[in-house]
Amino acid sequence: MRKSVVVTAAVIVIVGLGAAALPLAEEYSARQIKAGIEAGGTTVDAVDVGFFGRRITLRNLHSRQVGDLSIGRWEASGLSWPLGELLRGRSPLSGLQIGDPLQARHLELTDLRIVDDGAAWNIASLVVDGLDLERYDTTGLGPLQFGTLAARIGKALSVARFEQKQTVYSTPGQGDRIAIADFTVANFDHGRIGAIALEGLESTPKAATAPVFRMSDLKVTGLDLTRPLTALSSAAWRPGMPIGRIGVDKASASGFGGEGLTRYGISLGSITTETTHEGKDVSRSRTRIEGFVLAPPLTGLEAIQVRLVLQMMGLKEARLGFDCAGSEDRPKAELTIDRCLLAGPDLAEINFTAKLVHTDDAFWKAIDEGDSLALLRSKAALGAARLVIADKGLLERALKAFGTTSGRTVPEMRALVAREVRQFQPSGVLITEELTKLIDTVARFVETGGTLTLDAKPDPPVGLDKASYFRIPGPDWVNLLGLTATLSK
Repeated sequence: MRKSVVVTAAVIVIVGLGAAALPLAEEYSARQIKAGIEAGGTTVDAVDVGFFGRRITLRNLHSRQVGDLSIGRWEASGLSWPLGELLRGRSPLSGLQIGDPLQARHLELTDLRIVDDGAAWNIASLVVDGLDLERYDTTGLGPLQFGTLAARIGKALSVARFEQKQTVYSTPGQGDRIAIADFTVANFDHGRIGAIALEGLESTPKAATAPVFRMSDLKVTGLDLTRPLTALSSAAWRPGMPIGRIGVDKASASGFGGEGLTRYGISLGSITTETTHEGKDVSRSRTRIEGFVLAPPLTGLEAIQVRLVLQMMGLKEARLGFDCAGSEDRPKAELTIDRCLLAGPDLAEINFTAKLVHTDDAFWKAIDEGDSLALLRSKAALGAARLVIADKGLLERALKAFGTTSGRTVPEMRALVAREVRQFQPSGVLITEELTKLIDTVARFVETGGTLTLDAKPDPPVGLDKASYFRIPGPDWVNLLGLTATLSK
């Protein structure tokens, strides 16, 4: 009995001593971290440490290591430290520096400001859950320091959830502003992203009082940024160089507005794109633009001019829709545009289809890496293409508008335009009987309307590496491309 009492008392004493010593240990650790941070040239007003919550809080941090960075409050809780770093003698107690790894259950930043090469980012708050940042290279950043460093961080980072509020980006020089009310990311894994949601995007020129462009919502799932991050993380990368292909499983944008669209009476419903994968090397994609309407107001010279043109065509507004679908089949060595349809009620339907064959490794490498010049090294070839123009009133309306300005009737305009088409002789092209027939078919389309179909069926397929042939004097385009034209009602 006495023995148990003694043990209990000893435990109480030890716990009491530990509790009394805890604030001193936390204060000591905070001083060590502050000294370690400031040893690298960064300043911080205060550092707080909480051992029980594995928490570190920094207040008024300012760094000029990369650009000009300031943070009003930085707090990480649920901290853990990679075993490999501990074995090398590195720990948070020695001070957190740019390039250090960081693992935290929860991270919050408020009043974040970044200035780099004249551009400025202001972020009201940033919250991250499930953060795991591996050590990343901070040397040899090149002239685009902040962009290069951000790409390297992206390659080293994984996050369960990220939310950023009230972001304002000011462009260098002009000071134009891009604002985002809310931006969230779920399941970020070294450049692969499960989902993104953006709300309240606005773009405002410096001298303007209202946004020139506005978008309410953007949603993206299955986003792959690994290739762009790899390219941008190189110190050798410069603006205009390829960044590689961005993969997207599904994306949608809606709620478009702003002074730039209102000025011309433009409204837009939504833009959507979706890609489905049938195995590793086969995919099908579809992109749609819906709800595009052009109804110019009676304000502003340019809008009035467009409105007058529509009125001369007998239209109060113009409505258009776009629907484009295609597929990649790498085992079959084919890239296909199954349909690209631009349609407007009472105007026309224009549909384009095409197929590239013999697509080889050089071709897919050029597509994946975004290097268009590399296509010239590929043996990929145009197998077929078709352009179908179905007149739904566009010819009549367009000729009526031109006739109004020149004092001619629609039949007179049809005859005049058809004659100009028949007399057309493109310079530097061999004028053959087949080309003359093709041009005559186009002229009859002008005279009668209907559906004009232009086919290209080269035999053999025309390789992309043979593009220079079309620049030599006098190429026979009709024979090279297998061009034909047909007209139907």
